[in-house]
Amino acid sequence: MRPFLRRTRWPVGGPIGGTSSVILRTAVRLILPLTFLFAVYAALKGHNGPGGGFIAGLVASVGLCTYRMSYGYQAFHRLVPLHPRWLVFIGLGLAVGVAALPLAAGNPVLRSAATSIHLGNADLHLVSSTAFDLGVLMVVVGVAIGMISRLDEEAER
Repeated sequence: MRPFLRRTRWPVGGPIGGTSSVILRTAVRLILPLTFLFAVYAALKGHNGPGGGFIAGLVASVGLCTYRMSYGYQAFHRLVPLHPRWLVFIGLGLAVGVAALPLAAGNPVLRSAATSIHLGNADLHLVSSTAFDLGVLMVVVGVAIGMISRLDEEAER
């Protein structure tokens, strides 16, 4: 057997359990909400500037991956109880629906629509491309969760 294919011992905590580092766990407890907050910002900023659903999905996936590394398999699946296929399915449905909806009105695919809602003293500007970005975000996060789950299954064997 080649040395690079040999099975080695897992670090403290094993492949299924998380790490025993109190510092890492505390840092992840602080970092995870910040990554989600930044992912929401990137998703909402995307329709008028750089960013969008893909970048937001990557940022959220990095946060989830660090949570999995520090807290382990069971805690990760308690945090994300939804099967990743559902996230991908719902995200694809939303993205394709928003992309194809303008065809029903005789407009080209992915034609963006905008509206404003008056909320007291403020106006809320809604754009259909934000819903498309949300669908892309859900697909990226669903694929990342699926990959993490698959790696967990392989590590169990």
